[in-house]
Amino acid sequence: PPSWDRAYRQSPGLPLAPCRAFSNNKIQVDLDESSGVAMMKFKSPPVNSLSLDFLTEFSISLEKLENDRACRGVIITSAIPKIFSSGLDITEMCGKNVEHYGEFWRAVQEIWLRLYGSNMVTVAAVNGSSPAGGCLIALSCDYRIMAENPKFNIGLNEAQLGIVAPFWFKDMFVNVVGHRIAERSLQLGSLHPAPEALKLGLVDELVPEEKLLEKASAIMAQWLALPDHARQLTKSMMRKAVLDRLVAHREEDIKYFINFISKESIQKSLRMYMEMLKKRK
Repeated sequence: PPSWDRAYRQSPGLPLAPCRAFSNNKIQVDLDESSGVAMMKFKSPPVNSLSLDFLTEFSISLEKLENDRACRGVIITSAIPKIFSSGLDITEMCGKNVEHYGEFWRAVQEIWLRLYGSNMVTVAAVNGSSPAGGCLIALSCDYRIMAENPKFNIGLNEAQLGIVAPFWFKDMFVNVVGHRIAERSLQLGSLHPAPEALKLGLVDELVPEEKLLEKASAIMAQWLALPDHARQLTKSMMRKAVLDRLVAHREEDIKYFINFISKESIQKSLRMYMEMLKKRK
């Protein structure tokens, strides 16, 4: 990977920590070499929507970290107040050609395969609402901490848009919350306020917003106290079947997405949803 810019960061009351930073247009990454922990912040206003450009940058950032021996874990959060990520960018799925839909969907698959299968410890510090694809990113991490604010919600709400969460979204969701909760939540396209998300096991912990990153760092330290190889092999054992299922059916899944999203009825649903969002503004 390209070399990173070298920088030094002063933490309050601590000596200078060597820190390597690289920033794309939409994602800021800082790696603290002394702890081996990277901080990844989404910064794509207004709502960190997962456009093709965003997904590409996200993949490249993860790959750089994964290939860097100094990095053992990454905390993923948002630089934009009140929103973690609004999910997949609807404009990428509306009124485009078949080639574009295929390229976009491959990028969605890629980010999930990288994040869910990562050797690093991944902690989501969810500091705002996290619907659909935003929820997917949080679910892909090893641990989820959410800001203790009932106005923030999280869930796979695809059904509300007239679209269907793919089988691999569903498989991972079932692994986290169990079959019955996943079934009900997916059918209704539910968005769960933070306290309810905790009760359902969708997030592991709620903390006051101002303590979110401090808590994420403490959890990270706890996970990194274990030998990497034991944790990585255990993670692979737990997640391999779900990852392998997408890898085996990747092309089929892309074709299904293209056929589904190209239907006029689905395009109409998406256009209506986009109109509703414009009116809300």
